[in-house]
Amino acid sequence: MNYNYKNILLKTILTLLFLVSLLNIVNNVVLFSNQSLQMDFTAYYAAGNVLNHNLSPYVNHISTDWNLWDGLGTFKHSRFLYPPLVANLFQPLAHLKYIDAKFVWNFFNLMCFILCYILLLKIFNYHKDINKILISGILCFNFFPFTALLERGQIDCVTLLFLLLGLFIYSKGKNEFWTGFLWGIASLFKLYTLLIIPFLILRKQFKILYGYLSGIILIVILTLLLNGFDNTYNYVFKEAPRIAKYGSSGTKEMQIPVWVLQAYFPMSPTSVSIIQNRMYVTESISFNSKASFIRFFEVGLEKLPVKISNSVFSIFVFLIFFILIAFFYKKYIKELNNKNDFIFWQIILIIILLASPYTWLMNLIWLLPVVFIIMEILPELRRDKKYLFIAIFIFGYLFLALPDNLFWTKHLYFIHGIFASRYVISEFIILFSLLNYYKKSYKS
Repeated sequence: MNYNYKNILLKTILTLLFLVSLLNIVNNVVLFSNQSLQMDFTAYYAAGNVLNHNLSPYVNHISTDWNLWDGLGTFKHSRFLYPPLVANLFQPLAHLKYIDAKFVWNFFNLMCFILCYILLLKIFNYHKDINKILISGILCFNFFPFTALLERGQIDCVTLLFLLLGLFIYSKGKNEFWTGFLWGIASLFKLYTLLIIPFLILRKQFKILYGYLSGIILIVILTLLLNGFDNTYNYVFKEAPRIAKYGSSGTKEMQIPVWVLQAYFPMSPTSVSIIQNRMYVTESISFNSKASFIRFFEVGLEKLPVKISNSVFSIFVFLIFFILIAFFYKKYIKELNNKNDFIFWQIILIIILLASPYTWLMNLIWLLPVVFIIMEILPELRRDKKYLFIAIFIFGYLFLALPDNLFWTKHLYFIHGIFASRYVISEFIILFSLLNYYKKSYKS
């Protein structure tokens, strides 16, 4: 078989795999829209619905109006954890029937994902190489954190889109203000994006910082205009501290009386909830969801008589990471080209995910660019015969990217513990692989 035939065969196989992977995602969108409650999206939808009734999106209204319930909340406060402006964004969607809103949201998420994929192709200059387009697409469309994000109906793909838009502008050498501005907007959906600020100061990138703060100011102005001073004040000084301490959970005193919930949770072998007279399974797929390093501190210290806030651990862990990166930056990062600069910001995103107390598998969509980073540096590592480095890096990615099932290792104690922590392990492997690559680049 000559070269042309081999090339045609390779492209045919890659094209088929690409199309099958894309069709599988579309199938998941339809499946989850029809079948799954989508426990994150239902919190967004309920918040928009509650605001449409001129009520607080941070209160569980199950006792007064079942139609304003999200189908899962068991506390007096709602499961909505975001600033009020996010609830405003979901108000138009909440005018639709829940099933219709789910379809709109899921296909919107898919569109955001494809836009992220296209931006990464542009950033890495792969958009003119058909083999790289197909290979990266196959890997991206089979990235399990995105499948989990779809099933839960999460919003982190929107956050990633803003982050990548900023990096795309930055990589093209255009106005750094807009890079920062887009990153500031991203903080609306993931508050811990604020942890980018110390690294902007470290690198003296004050134009980006100015844009970032401008984005924050715009968010504050829009929040005040749409929600008023009292509601904004209530979020900042009452709801935000509760969310930081408990997330969507809370104390026994915060719980809804059991008899109220029993009237609405159907008794069945499968976990089922009812929204607008339609039954949905609570989970279409089950997986180990925790991906925050802070969780290790929680488990280790939960038996202590004194309760220490997640935020305290989060700040402590972040400070350690920041000191290490500051030292590493000063010592090893002598010059940043586009590739190394992108890798630097991927490192920072990993640190933010590790330091945030509320990082879940779905949030690891932020690691989608790792696919492109591996493809970009692999030829260089092979040329230098860094085979062990390649194996460790690829293992870290695969341990993160491959499908998961919560019950596969349930009775295999030690192995179950490893798999329950697989995402934190993967984050650390990828983090140290990227840092090691920087160190290698410095020496060469």
